[in-house]
Amino acid sequence: MQETIQGTSTQEAPAYEIKGRTMSLEEWELTVQVENPVDFTSLSYHGCNIKEYYEAHDLISYFDMLNGSTYMNLIRHFWVRAHVYDRKAAQLEMDEKVFIDPTLAGKTREEMGLEPFTCTEVRSIIMGIPVFISKEVIAYVIRRASKGSFKDGLDNNKKSPWNEVVN
Repeated sequence: MQETIQGTSTQEAPAYEIKGRTMSLEEWELTVQVENPVDFTSLSYHGCNIKEYYEAHDLISYFDMLNGSTYMNLIRHFWVRAHVYDRKAAQLEMDEKVFIDPTLAGKTREEMGLEPFTCTEVRSIIMGIPVFISKEVIAYVIRRASKGSFKDGLDNNKKSPWNEVVN
């Protein structure tokens, strides 16, 4: 429902969702391993100068981000409610709709009132708010393209496993 108040448009906030745990652990039973920052200076001093490789791919800002805050309670809350939403889960979602209402058989996801399936995601709910993480979201956060690229001259060039997965 959309309202207009003195020339400004506002939309109704989405309803909060409540989701049960998808694993048998409680939040407080999870141990969150906080990454230690990568110290390129120390690595270089000990004969392992890898900073230039990350600079060549413009990934130094990613390592700067790793040094930021870690919100362990949110991480725990996310993972005990997380599930993988892939093609199989999307098909199961459609099958459940048809089971409830057989007149929906043969209709598209949109005709069933479902969002279109675009990619595989890890889904969860934090404090009632749905959170979806896909490779595009990760790429956006680290300010990189979601497709891998390699600089010539680096040894052991391999393709990204993300590009091997067919959605």
